[in-house]
Amino acid sequence: MSNTLNHHVRILCSMLVALTLVFSVGCTWVKKTPDAAKVRIVPADRVSDCIGLGNVTSTTTQNVAIINRKAAKVQTELETLAQNEAAESGADTIVAMSKVVDGRQTFAMYRCL
Repeated sequence: MSNTLNHHVRILCSMLVALTLVFSVGCTWVKKTPDAAKVRIVPADRVSDCIGLGNVTSTTTQNVAIINRKAAKVQTELETLAQNEAAESGADTIVAMSKVVDGRQTFAMYRCL
């Protein structure tokens, strides 16, 4: 293979890897279970009559390679992970107890309904 052709192949491969990273940054990898779809996310002032079931800390990828993922995508994944865990724990409601920091967020789980 000539040096010029080899150089073009390397550039094409690099571009393909870069495009893959760019498109994967917008993807949501976490899927909500059917039971988790019933778990509500509410503010703290709406759980005063509920039974507390503990906390869950969700973690997801905030960066893909050197590219930061969109904050809204990270937030959605963290909420979905918390809803999945809450459903498994018998909770029907979650409340965000912290802000998102380095792809992590803590939620309180409640049984309200």
